[in-house]
Amino acid sequence: MERKQVKKERIKRYFLDAAKEIIRAEGIANLTTKKIGEKAAYSYASIYNYFENFNDLVCQCLEEMASECAAYVQERLAGDTPFDRVLSFASLMIEANAAEPNVYSPFLSTEIDYSYFQKRDGHHFYHPAYAILLAELEKLPGLGDCGDRGEARVLADILTYIFHSKLHFYIRYGTPSSLEQLQKEVREEAVFILERSVQ
Repeated sequence: MERKQVKKERIKRYFLDAAKEIIRAEGIANLTTKKIGEKAAYSYASIYNYFENFNDLVCQCLEEMASECAAYVQERLAGDTPFDRVLSFASLMIEANAAEPNVYSPFLSTEIDYSYFQKRDGHHFYHPAYAILLAELEKLPGLGDCGDRGEARVLADILTYIFHSKLHFYIRYGTPSSLEQLQKEVREEAVFILERSVQ
């Protein structure tokens, strides 16, 4: 890689790290180019030399934070059977995201233009943790084919909706009132779905 390109990638990294730090501390609503520039120690106007626009920067930040969440889950995934590991996955996703609501909340935002990923990759954004869940579900006995999507993928979608809806109400509205109760409810619903899906 040429020296000029190395420098460009380094400065881009400063901006991404600064933005992620602000999102974690203050939330996505308080993220501005001015704050990013100040934290990165570079002119905020120069951000547009490294990103097409503000949404581009935000989407790349969210993509990295999603990967960090997936790594957290992957490193701690436990259980002797795929069934147990799916329940472990559910618990870890709740644990990781409830601990950092400012990181999770942007994934619920309607202010972010997620078509960025469609334009770049040809498909909508996939949280990398989804692949972990899908891999475990595909190991469960009795999951036959369900059209062209596969039963494991349908099941992964259903479980993902459970995680997101439960986290949304917990983070936004404080329902249920404790993390322990949230974990309990998610586990109960995941068990209910899994037991009726696996023959």
